[in-house]
Formats: sequence, structure tokens, C-alpha cells
Amino acid sequence: MIKIGVLNVRGAMPYYEELPFNVRISEPGMIRDLDLLILPPGTLVESQVLQRYGWIEKEVWEYVERGGFVVGVCSGAQLLSRAVNLNVKGLPGYSRGLGILDIVFEPLIVTGPVRVRVIDETWATRNLVGTELIGWQAHTYGRMNILSDDVKVVGVSRIPRYNYRNEEINAPTLVVSRKYRVFGTMVHGILGLGSPIMRNILHEIGINNEAEIKNYYESYRENEWVSRGEEGPGVTRIITVASTMTGEGKTLITSALAYCLNRAGYYVGVAKLAGDIRDLHPSLYILNKPFKPWMSIRLRWGSRSLGWVNWRKVISGIRNLGLDVLVVEGVMGLLTGSSRRYRRGFSSTLDFIRYVNTDVVLIASANLDGVEGALLRLGSYIDLLIKYGKKPILAILNNAYDGPHENRMLKNFGRRIGRLGVSFAALESLPMSSKPEELIDLEDYKEAAIKISNTLCSTIINALGKSR
Repeated sequence: MIKIGVLNVRGAMPYYEELPFNVRISEPGMIRDLDLLILPPGTLVESQVLQRYGWIEKEVWEYVERGGFVVGVCSGAQLLSRAVNLNVKGLPGYSRGLGILDIVFEPLIVTGPVRVRVIDETWATRNLVGTELIGWQAHTYGRMNILSDDVKVVGVSRIPRYNYRNEEINAPTLVVSRKYRVFGTMVHGILGLGSPIMRNILHEIGINNEAEIKNYYESYRENEWVSRGEEGPGVTRIITVASTMTGEGKTLITSALAYCLNRAGYYVGVAKLAGDIRDLHPSLYILNKPFKPWMSIRLRWGSRSLGWVNWRKVISGIRNLGLDVLVVEGVMGLLTGSSRRYRRGFSSTLDFIRYVNTDVVLIASANLDGVEGALLRLGSYIDLLIKYGKKPILAILNNAYDGPHENRMLKNFGRRIGRLGVSFAALESLPMSSKPEELIDLEDYKEAAIKISNTLCSTIINALGKSR
């Protein structure tokens, strides 16, 4: 049987989108026998897989030099490059890649749907010149600097929004090597079953029959979001993870809740308010599930909007799946955007909570203004939510620290909001350098989520039971 292998090491997300494979590559000696190697999305460069797994560089280069076919998707394409500039704040911070593609990646943030047009003929794009494919991009370092004629650009994306600005640009996103049988894409969702590009690639390794092609997508199907039909509960519990301001740990808490609920046997999904779907990647990495458009819930104000799917379609879709719980990560602070008119929708996390009538987990972080300031904000926002009839099921003080006075404050605060019927958890700071909007190692996030789940799991499950 023809072997298609997907790299499945730290930071790899082989199930993030529909890809064909029947072998998972996690140990030395497995690459050389492949007919096609797929380097999947994830955080392969940020997770330093070349440094952690010394065999990858040697075996991929040997495989390529022997004429093996390689497909790199997003992080996989970055791994094939010479280097990736991981610093989005202006100072160069290059991490080396394999150097198979003569490209350097620079910061370019794109987190939404795109259309990519095939502009040149190659073995991967045969008979596709002029074809427009629809997919999405979800990256922080997406600007390709082509260093030599060894790399041929075969597809260009029309990107409607980048670097948080509503401005359109065109950028190269599909490339092939002129020296090796290597194809790279920064566009997700264009290599699934029925993909004309993947059909061309599979043809190169001798797979032509449609039924046979379908078999190679079975591994993906095992991890797909599948409707439970009549077994579903009928009503999906929605929990919104909100914070008093941005940067307080919503992504980490969302990931930890997804881990807790999944481990407890809940059929749990995740979603993000507005368009920055990068925040969902740690949860999807933990759940080993693919991204879907319903995970990006649209915020709207006037003629403008952020996010992909109208909330009504999202709710309808998750109920059809039979999810027990949907954990929704809010956008920035609870009140951010709440002054905008939302006659035809909502424009803030608070609006979403009120409009959709969700449960609330509220976070404040002590790393900004200490335990004292964080508890003041947390208390004020709890009072505000109670005023609107949306008492949180759980309040979290993130990045807490020990001290006799601080510990006394935490105990008193827990008692006070406990009398209101709100559960309370204080989480100590974790030594993490990862941040979804800048530099993220998905395994780093997973490990941190599991650590704080020891504190959160029983609390959130108990809170869910009490608030029914």
C-alpha cells in the first residue's frame, strides 16, 4: 500500500484540517519508506522541532534528495523555509528552518477566509491556472520573501484583512521548489477530499482512483466533529470566558476548560468571538479536533464586522452536532465595544452574553495591578453582570501570588462572592513564554492547561451543576 505520512511531533496539528495520510511520523526511521510526506499545520517552528528531534532534519533532507514528495501546510511550509522571523514587534528574531525552500518568512498576521488564485503550471497545479480556491489563513508570520529562482510562486491570495487592518492585499501563498518535489501552502482548507491540487499530488505518487483517495482521509474522519443525532442533549450549554481587560489569560482558561470538560466525558466544542481564530489553536490541539467556520462568531457594528459566522447559524450548527458544552472565548475585555450600536447583532462580549443568554466565567489577572487591583476589577464586573441578570458561574483570579495580606484578601473575596452564589478560583502564575498573538508553542499551552485543570476541573463541573 502507498504510504502517506504526516509528521506528528510536538506542535503538530495533523487534524486541524482535512489531509490525507495513513502513517503518523513520530519516530526516527519512518520517513524513508514514505511515498509522500506531509508537514502539517501547528507550531513546528515555534516548538523548535528541529532542535528537539535531531532526526527530522537529517531524514527529511535525505528523503527530498532521493526525490521524495513533500507537502508543507502553514507551519509545515515555514519549517521547509530557510528561517522564520518570530518577532512581531519589530526586532528580528529568526528561527531557522530546513532550508529546502529558499524563503524567509516575516511577520504578517492573517486570521480569516481568503481566495487564492493559481497563477502558474506545475506538477501540483496541473490544469489549474486561473482557478480560484477558497480557504483560510491563520498565521502570525505569513509574509514570504522569496530569495532565489529555486522557488516558484504558483498561487496568490487576495487577503481582505491583515495585521488587524481592514485593508486588502495580494500575497504569494502557494509555492513549489524548482529543485525538489516540494509544495508549500499558507492557505488552509484547500487540500481536502475533492481538492484539485491534492488530486494532482496524489497522481504523482500513483493514486488515481477516487475510492482509493477517499481511504487516505479516513484518519481525519476519525477525529471529525460528528453529529450524535438523537443521543444529543437537545440544548447545548454555552459558557463565555470573559475578562475585565485584554491579556488576562482567556485563551489559557478556555483551553483548560476544554480539557476538563472533555476529560469528564462532555462533548465539548470551542469558539471565539470575532475573527482571531489563532486563540482557538491551543484548545483544538488539546481536543485533537479540526477547525470549523462556526468557531468564529461574528461581531458587528454598523456596516463593519469581525468574525465569520452569524451567531444564529453557530447555535443551530452546534445543536445539530449534539454538543454538551460550547466554550466561547470573548474578545478583549468584557466591555470592549459595548458602546457601539448593535441593532442588527452585537459588538462586545457583554452584548453576546446578554443576547445569547450564556453562562459566564470571568477572569482578572494580578500581573497587571496586583491582587488588590485585580480583585477590585473582578468584584466590580461581577456586580455589573449580576445587574444584567448574568451572574458568573465562576470567577478566576489569574496570576495570583502568595503573601499573608494577599491570602487574607483572597479568602475574604471568595467568601463574599460565595454568598452571591459565585464559585471562586485563584491560579498561580505559570512559567509560560507562549502567547497566541505573538509566539506560541502549543505543547507549552497544553501542559499549562493541564496544570491549572487540577484547580479548575472540579470547580467548573460543580458550578455547571449548580447553575442548571
